[in-house]
Amino acid sequence: MQRDCTRCRRPFTLTDLSREETKNLEAQRKETGLEGVNFLYFHCPACGMDDIFVAILPLATEFAEDYEARREAMEKVVRGLHADGVEAVVVPLKAP
Repeated sequence: MQRDCTRCRRPFTLTDLSREETKNLEAQRKETGLEGVNFLYFHCPACGMDDIFVAILPLATEFAEDYEARREAMEKVVRGLHADGVEAVVVPLKAP
């Protein structure tokens, strides 16, 4: 899936992926036991924006309605996050 910078709309490439930041976010996710979510952290070399993409993955035992409720809840959390130069985006993947 192609991801674009939320500020300048430049398409991200693999070299824009911040592997260390992604690794840290994923470690925190695993530590808290959060399932059905993956994080990718990108840095845009064109404008300096940092974007965190939150992928909502369907769980094997989950109905479509439950997936949608979980996605909506994560979007509310993400909308409440604020940091200078960092934007978080929820990326729903295929619902069950």
